[in-house]
Amino acid sequence: MSESEERKLSIDFPKLDELEAAVRRALRQLEVWRGRAAASEAERRRLQDVLDDMRGISKDLDPSAASDELKRLREENEGLRNRLQEGRLVAQQLARDVEFLEDAR
Repeated sequence: MSESEERKLSIDFPKLDELEAAVRRALRQLEVWRGRAAASEAERRRLQDVLDDMRGISKDLDPSAASDELKRLREENEGLRNRLQEGRLVAQQLARDVEFLEDAR
């Protein structure tokens, strides 16, 4: 092989190296985006399943019965809040009584 032929074969293409590096970076980034897309699709399917389950439950609910149940639960909650407040007051009084008895010793 002549010297000029060898020189032609050994010509360095710096822009080609830059292009290859850019393509490698793009391929790595593409893999990252594919992974994110797969994760997003899995989450979308999970949420769709939850939504479908909720739709199935809501079909079984009578709006009037649900309203009555909500009213009953709200009244029950109010009663429980009142009982809790009364319990707090009793506990505070007991704590004061215990403190008084300890001081009286």
